[in-house]
Amino acid sequence: MLKLRRHAGQVVINTILGLLALATFVPILTLINLSFKDVYQFGANPMGLTLPLVFENYTLAWRFMRDPLWHNIVIGLVATTASLTMAALTAFVFARFEFPGRDVLFFAFLLILFVPGTVLLVPTFQLIIQLGMHNTLWALIVPYSAHQSLMIFVLRSFFADLPAEMLDAAQVDGASTLAQFWHIGVPLALPALSAMAIFQVWWIWNDYAWPTLVANTEAARTAVTGVIFFSDGLYRPEPGAGMAAAVIAALPMVLLFLFTMRTFVAGLTAGAVKQ
Repeated sequence: MLKLRRHAGQVVINTILGLLALATFVPILTLINLSFKDVYQFGANPMGLTLPLVFENYTLAWRFMRDPLWHNIVIGLVATTASLTMAALTAFVFARFEFPGRDVLFFAFLLILFVPGTVLLVPTFQLIIQLGMHNTLWALIVPYSAHQSLMIFVLRSFFADLPAEMLDAAQVDGASTLAQFWHIGVPLALPALSAMAIFQVWWIWNDYAWPTLVANTEAARTAVTGVIFFSDGLYRPEPGAGMAAAVIAALPMVLLFLFTMRTFVAGLTAGAVKQ
C-alpha cells in the first residue's frame, strides 16, 4: 500500500513537472512554427502547422544575422577569457594571501553585485565616449571584461578550500605563486571556471540594453540587437523572416547548453557544496 502511494505521488509530481515544461516549450515551438510561414500563412493560420514550409525565411534572415553572430562570438570569447583570467587571479590572491585591508576590499567587490546595472549605464557610456570606443566592438568587450564580481566570489571559495599543505609542498619544491595558481589552483577549480565561463557567455549573448546604447552600427551590432533591428527597424521583413532571425540568434545558446549542461550543473553543484 505504501509503495502504491509513493508511486501515485511520483506520478502526480511528474505530471506537474511535465505541464510546467510544456508551458515553457510552447513559446519556443510557436516561434519555430512561425519561422516557416509566409505572410499569407501567417495571417490565415498563425498557430497551426502549414505547408509548404518556407525555408527562404532562413535564407533572408541568415544574410542579415551572419555578421551580428560573428560579432557575438568575438565579443564572448575575448571578454569571457579576459574576465575569467583576471577574476581567477584575483580570487586566488584573496584566498591564499593575507594583506592589510583584504576583507574590506573583498566585500567592496561584493557590494558591486548589489548595484543595479542600469545605474552604471550612464557613467560607463560617458567613459566609452571619452575613450573613443563608441560603435566599436571594444565598447562591448571592455565593460563585459570588467564584469567579475560574481566570478571572484565563487572562485575565492574554491581556492580557499584547497589543501594548504599541497600549495606549501609546491612552494618548497620551488614553484612560484603563478605556478601554484596555474598547475594546482586552475585544474582543481575547473568545474567552477567552466560554470562561470558558460554563465558569462550566456549573459553577454543575451544582453540587450548595453549593445543598444553603444553599438548601433553594422560594424558592432550584436545578435539580439540585430533581431530587433531586422524585425522592427529599417528592413521590416515578413513576420516569418523575423521569427527565423530570432531562431538563428537563439540557436547557438541552445547548442551551448546542450553540450555543456553536465559541466554547468556540476560546477554549480560543487560551488553550492563548498559554500
